[in-house]
Amino acid sequence: MKRILGFYIPDKEERRKRDDEVLHRYFRYGAKHRDRIGELLEELVPGEKREHLILYYMQIKDRLETNEARTFEEAVKQIRRKYIIISANDSVNRYYKAVMEADAAIHEDLCFPCADEIRKMVEQDGKNYTV
Repeated sequence: MKRILGFYIPDKEERRKRDDEVLHRYFRYGAKHRDRIGELLEELVPGEKREHLILYYMQIKDRLETNEARTFEEAVKQIRRKYIIISANDSVNRYYKAVMEADAAIHEDLCFPCADEIRKMVEQDGKNYTV
């Protein structure tokens, strides 16, 4: 770590290590896991940038994992509107909830349901995906 003008600046290795820790905190199987979630969300929520979709996913997941929220619905309500950088609405949130439920049951093979299967799950069982 270097000190420049009184600030400590992490070196390349320290930044990489910190980035890996953050990645595995939200996506236990690493970059492939993050990318698979991003691809799935892009298919479900077209017109939004993958990075923004993943950030919203991480905001919700953070609130659930730090026990700030007990339910998905509470987590969504806790995110202040000005910090949501996608066009989140009830329909989008239902997709996020379904993806998070699929993610909770996922194994190292990262075999997620496809976007069409997620859509059908939400349509068929809409009452369970109320936000």
